[in-house]
Amino acid sequence: MCMSTEVLEDLLQMQLKPLDMHEQISSYMVEKGWYHAWDMNEQINLDLDNINTALNLPNL
Repeated sequence: MCMSTEVLEDLLQMQLKPLDMHEQISSYMVEKGWYHAWDMNEQINLDLDNINTALNLPNL
């Protein structure tokens, strides 16, 4: 199966866009202290704290 260069470039861009967005989001979360990819225990503790905060919000 042969594909034109244009089709291959489009497919590559379709794959790179989500990867770029993931990198931007994860970098933002790391900067804010919301994501600890290399410290699972810290991430679990942060997630549990966030769960407890959400559960203690007043009902809207």
